[in-house]
Amino acid sequence: MSTLDGEGDQQLVQLELEETLREQQGMTFRFYKTGGKFIHTYCTGRLLLKLGLTPEEVVGRELIEFYPAQIAIRKETFYARAWEGEENVTYEGEIGGVSYIASLRPIRVSGKIVEVVASCVDITERKRAEEELRATKELLDSLFRNSADGICVTDTTGKVIRANATFVNMYGWSEEELIGRKLPIFPDYLKHELGDICSVLQSGNHIVNQHAVRQRKDGELLHVCNTISPLKDATGKVIALAGITRDISERKKAEDFLQKADKLNVVGQLAAGLAHEIRNPLTTLRGLLQLMHANGSGKLEYYDILISELDRINSMVSELILIAKPHVTSLRTHDLAVIVPNVIALLESQAAISNIQIVFESEGALPFIKCSEVEIKQVFINLLKNAIEAMPNGGAIRVVASAQPHQHVRIRIMDQGDGITEEQIRRLGEPFYTTKEKGTGLGLMMCYKIIGDHGGKIAVTSVIGKGTTVEIVLPVSV
Repeated sequence: MSTLDGEGDQQLVQLELEETLREQQGMTFRFYKTGGKFIHTYCTGRLLLKLGLTPEEVVGRELIEFYPAQIAIRKETFYARAWEGEENVTYEGEIGGVSYIASLRPIRVSGKIVEVVASCVDITERKRAEEELRATKELLDSLFRNSADGICVTDTTGKVIRANATFVNMYGWSEEELIGRKLPIFPDYLKHELGDICSVLQSGNHIVNQHAVRQRKDGELLHVCNTISPLKDATGKVIALAGITRDISERKKAEDFLQKADKLNVVGQLAAGLAHEIRNPLTTLRGLLQLMHANGSGKLEYYDILISELDRINSMVSELILIAKPHVTSLRTHDLAVIVPNVIALLESQAAISNIQIVFESEGALPFIKCSEVEIKQVFINLLKNAIEAMPNGGAIRVVASAQPHQHVRIRIMDQGDGITEEQIRRLGEPFYTTKEKGTGLGLMMCYKIIGDHGGKIAVTSVIGKGTTVEIVLPVSV
């Protein structure tokens, strides 16, 4: 091959290299320092055009001649570092909405720096994606922090990674207490649910609008609605679980109250007719028995038993009539600090027979309430009798009264009986539903009705083996 052919090949390679550099998406430039100024000796690439410049506007000039002074001064600090021998000097720049990253490398000849070559990459799209990601992250963080629903993120075994303020307030644990710990919100009898939920989600399935019972740090049970989803990485592997929970305890109470009210209305309609039909023959039977007893016919000891049983049936009929009959309750202002001790005094002897002590505690001064004293006493008598019957082995019943915010007063009756299940609690107050062997369920139903008529609420909580608490909340007299 001749020398001429070799020179031709080199020229062809040089032209191809120039073309490659000119068509690159980024930009390549060179500069050197002379007279205290950094002068560009070469510049090409599509990025140059995006920046609104041409090679002619750059080559042979310093930065201040084609960039604003503020940008030029900043970039010259990087130029100086590379000229002084620092390897791989990098910086980011942005002009007219175009972002790029530049990497500077000094070129040495015989150990002396004679020029600096720079390679620039267009990162405009990356910057835009990063900004969108940042905005999305801020939006998600804002939704997480400010959501009215509780949000909790756990690993695939149920250990807490993060929880928002609503979740923390709902359950009473701080985020520091929760992080790294398996969710402690499952009551003892539902502990198995956490593993079941994790198994379902690890397989990629979702749990939507799950109604469940969960427990606060202070032991209070909540009715909640959960939606739980698996979080997956780019390969589709489940790496975490995210749950959204809403406290529906008040809604649940309202629904239960309405259901009981509907049942009460139906029972009332039935009771009205049934009670009158039963009472008429009862009156006749009792009269005849008394007449036979007076005449001395038959075995006299049987009459007392028959009359006693007839009176018991008549008492039940009276309760049915009370349920059915609409009546206007006469409300007057009364002192709970007097009513409750009076009721306790009535039942102390019955409690003592069962080796039970009834203790009354008042947390501060109690406000007066507007009520029917007879009916409110009936409520406390029924509830205390239930507590006594729930404690065959004796113990103590605590009656704790305290003023509450928003013009209310709370009375809690706490026994040490065997407790009742959540299913039994849900049905309390239903007509003819009872947990007692010889009960009718009408007494507790009347308690719910009386407290409801007084604008109050009854709530029951229980722990199996530890006891039951009945909480009454009533409005105060204003």
